[in-house]
Amino acid sequence: MILVFLSLCLGALLSALYHFPWYWYLLFSIGLLPWSFFRRKNKEPLLIVSSFLLGAFLFSLNVLPSGEYEIVGFKVGSRITSGRVFRDGKWRKVRSMKIDSSEEGYIYAVGYFDGKVFHPTYVKTVNKPSLKTLKKSFSEKLSGSAVSLLFGEKNSEIYKSGLGHFYAVSGLHIGIAFSLYTTVVSFFTWRRDIQESVALLLLIPYVFSVGTPSVMRAYLTLGMWKIFQALEFKTTSSYITATVGSFMILLDPTVVFSPSFLLSFFVTLCILNSKGIFDLTIKAYLSALPFLCLFFGETNISTLLFSVPVSLMIIPVTWFAHCSFFLFLIGLKAPAALMAKFANVLAIPLDTTVRLANLFPVIPLPKFLYFILILIPLSLLFDIRDIFHRISNRASL
Repeated sequence: MILVFLSLCLGALLSALYHFPWYWYLLFSIGLLPWSFFRRKNKEPLLIVSSFLLGAFLFSLNVLPSGEYEIVGFKVGSRITSGRVFRDGKWRKVRSMKIDSSEEGYIYAVGYFDGKVFHPTYVKTVNKPSLKTLKKSFSEKLSGSAVSLLFGEKNSEIYKSGLGHFYAVSGLHIGIAFSLYTTVVSFFTWRRDIQESVALLLLIPYVFSVGTPSVMRAYLTLGMWKIFQALEFKTTSSYITATVGSFMILLDPTVVFSPSFLLSFFVTLCILNSKGIFDLTIKAYLSALPFLCLFFGETNISTLLFSVPVSLMIIPVTWFAHCSFFLFLIGLKAPAALMAKFANVLAIPLDTTVRLANLFPVIPLPKFLYFILILIPLSLLFDIRDIFHRISNRASL
């Protein structure tokens, strides 16, 4: 399943670079039919090529051409999602796209799309209450390090410290929140399946309010894992993670351009077979290194020194931050503010560690190193020696 996931990613990426019409990929797929007949015993190459063509085909559909547009949608980070554009006299759905704007939340914008980025000349925020606007409402009332950790908000100091991945909401944050909710629900019922089901439901407002690919990946992976456990279906964590990644690409192929998506999936797949916390820390750093090079152009070696203590520090902070968010959600704003203040007090050692990490030198990573560093996560994902052995055996035959 990992090969299917990687093939879908590669197909979508190459389709973005080379804008072939969608029917070209359909013709290529038809051309595979004779090959599939003669290669019935070994279906792995056919599966890889088919997944590649499927990713490219899906990305080529409904590609928005360059031009002037009106657009409405939800702006999160640097992208606009759930968007619609006014085109040919109608409002039409459009995939997520990058937008050059500092506004957050639901927006209406008029501007020019150059094929990659939407450049608005006019932007207006729209008041539209929903789960997606919870983050903005909560952040306007409460602030501090705990809120930043809860929603993955990072400043320049956090970026330079090399500890920014702890502020990016992903599997660690979802796991901590899930353990909190299951613990609370356990006071009302001893049944583990009910505890986990209620905890998953309570996480929905938080997941949608953050809305990043990494938090979606973590939530869907956790949910699928619990469903398979309930059905007594034997599987592996890497299979589930790759399945969730493939599903997200099928829904929206443009997600492969999100740093959150790439970092979340590649790092997660690389650390699943880790043996101990120190092995996990090393693998997480090495697998993230090529993407740090590609998107940020630098790294801080303090990550290796502070990852273990920071991962322990954020547990109580995240617990109380989630308690504050839940109290705010049900309308208890005064207790929510009190809980947030307590979480900020607990975050003082974390803030001190971030400042200490900034004393370490930042190492620049030129873009060309990406093509070398990407071999590290690939070697962690696959047994390279086994692949070469299989290729050499087939060549000899």
